Amino acid sequence: MVLFFEMFVSELIGDPVLDCLEQNVGKVKDIIVTLGEPFPKVMGLLVRLSDGKREDKVILIGEIDHIGKQFVSTRPPENRIVWTTIREGSVLLMRDVMDQQIVDLDGARVIRVNDLKLAKVDQDVRLIAADVGLRGMLRRLGLEKTISWFLALFGKKTPEQLIGWDHVQDLSGGKISIPSKTITDLHPADVAQIISQVRPDDKTAIVSALSNKTAAEALHELEPMLAAVLIAKLDTKKALGILERMPVDEVADILGDLPPEKSQQLLSLMRVRKAAQIQKLLQHKDETAGGLMTTEFIALPQNLTAERAISKLREIAPDAETIYYLYVMDEAEHLVGVLSLRRLIISPPDKLIFEIMIKESITVSPEMNQREVANVISKYNLLAVPVVDQDKKILGIVTVDDVMDFILPPISRRKRPMLG
Repeated sequence: MVLFFEMFVSELIGDPVLDCLEQNVGKVKDIIVTLGEPFPKVMGLLVRLSDGKREDKVILIGEIDHIGKQFVSTRPPENRIVWTTIREGSVLLMRDVMDQQIVDLDGARVIRVNDLKLAKVDQDVRLIAADVGLRGMLRRLGLEKTISWFLALFGKKTPEQLIGWDHVQDLSGGKISIPSKTITDLHPADVAQIISQVRPDDKTAIVSALSNKTAAEALHELEPMLAAVLIAKLDTKKALGILERMPVDEVADILGDLPPEKSQQLLSLMRVRKAAQIQKLLQHKDETAGGLMTTEFIALPQNLTAERAISKLREIAPDAETIYYLYVMDEAEHLVGVLSLRRLIISPPDKLIFEIMIKESITVSPEMNQREVANVISKYNLLAVPVVDQDKKILGIVTVDDVMDFILPPISRRKRPMLG
């Protein structure tokens, strides 16, 4: 088969199809590819026949002698061409991929396909790249040469923005995926960025495909309202698997944005201890310290030695959100001091933690508003601040990342993905 070495789909669509006797057979309407390889192979062309019936049929690649920018020619004459029909599950580039959203896995961004590049690889014709730039759009409009000529007068040219197809994942119904690398292989923060950009149905599909651990980490990067919408759309088993991997304060934020019946359903299926912690958090208003806090912290009795405290940490640290600060309690479970992890490690093994802790610890009340909490954390340069009740019993802690937006100037804030 003779193939113009490289060409774009837009240059092939509408081309006349001629048989070996140069009789007009029809026009190229679409291009069919197969799945399962980084660069999908072209298996055939969908042709609109010129017999007056406006019928569309498929000619397989083996029946084609030449594919070029001006025309396509077949090996046999028209009356001996073996036509076939579109099979269920076939992927057509114009119908299924062009103008659709794809994910650039290297740049972790969602982009629109303006054109698609084909090339001859060995004896096959393959899809090798997506054109996501202005040049692809101009080519489809038939304006590429005119605009390029005009820009050349000023010493400029239209940049080409191609992404190799082995570095993208198609979101058009999930029909094309790249076996070597997919969205599920990206960092959770990149996954969250992608989720925030795609269509609603694709958001749910992406979260469903992630492991529970990665999904939990990705939802952490999203606004709680969007996370709640996604959790509500998932099946109950998947939603529970994700929520069980998240800190209780984040779960409380999500459940607080769900309809009450859905929230109660999920709570009733969670582990009893975690559900009880979440219920306590849900009693506080979102904009207060009680609404911001997490109940996953480390509390130690004051009569432990440094050595015993370190042994205790090994047992309980996996359930805590942060272990930079250790909160010291008396026999009545009142907060009596705070101990930094650094100070604990460098202290003599037989030293009581009561002797090395900071006794005048900074605390906030559960009713304090979130901006005031942020001011306290910023003023005293804290990584977390304990939330205590009137009896000085610790209810939870607010970590610095929970109030980051109030601490950093706008240009420096960690930007969370938008809702839509």
